[in-house]
Amino acid sequence: MGVIVVLVEAVVLLSGVSQLGVLGGTQLNVTKVQVGVQQILADPASGYGANAVTEVSCNDGRNPSATKGTFFNCAVTVNGVKRQVAVLVSDDNGRYEVDRPR
Repeated sequence: MGVIVVLVEAVVLLSGVSQLGVLGGTQLNVTKVQVGVQQILADPASGYGANAVTEVSCNDGRNPSATKGTFFNCAVTVNGVKRQVAVLVSDDNGRYEVDRPR
């Protein structure tokens, strides 16, 4: 019975991490990161509140490392103007921080 509980907990943990865009524990899914960056930039409450965020392309389309300290850029279009956004992986679980558009 204890083994079943441990297996269920492991499945729940893995599904939660995959929501962050982690693939196999070592890389972020670049497609999920691009969606996340767009949401963060557009969110008026917890993000930057940019009106129209389009054409998000991160890390030249390659899956970035999910290792803490990994840094990569995203090219975005905000309100019709091309910008760059810096992204920093903040822990080894694939969480990342998004800087404001520059």
